[in-house]
Amino acid sequence: MRIRRVVILSLIGFIVLIVGFSCINNKSNVNQLVAAEDNALKGVSVIGTYEGKLPCADCTNITTVLSLDNNKNYLMRYEYVGKSEEVFEHKGKWKVDKDILSLENVDYTFKINKNQLNQLDLSGKEITGDLAEKYVLVKIK
Repeated sequence: MRIRRVVILSLIGFIVLIVGFSCINNKSNVNQLVAAEDNALKGVSVIGTYEGKLPCADCTNITTVLSLDNNKNYLMRYEYVGKSEEVFEHKGKWKVDKDILSLENVDYTFKINKNQLNQLDLSGKEITGDLAEKYVLVKIK
């Protein structure tokens, strides 16, 4: 009877030990997955200068230059070509959430890709259609 009790308690202890290690291993796997996603984005450095000629409804294009620095500051300069020679500026802070770049004081966001930023529509969705490939800022520095 006493041996039986020792065996049962040993089995229960062994099962608890296995379940405990299983939980630790699962947490480790989840942490590794999150770290891998973070590292994938970190592999694409968003810091730099981007330029492009974005579509414009009532002008030739919107020539745009966007600079992002290490201190999370941005400067965006743009000109409505064929409409005005005035150069407009936006300044502020930038942030990244997953693979989306947001600029303070700017209504639209950008999807981060290797060496380029793809402008998203005002609801944060990818732009599709014939002009989709024109909503791109290419990294120049």
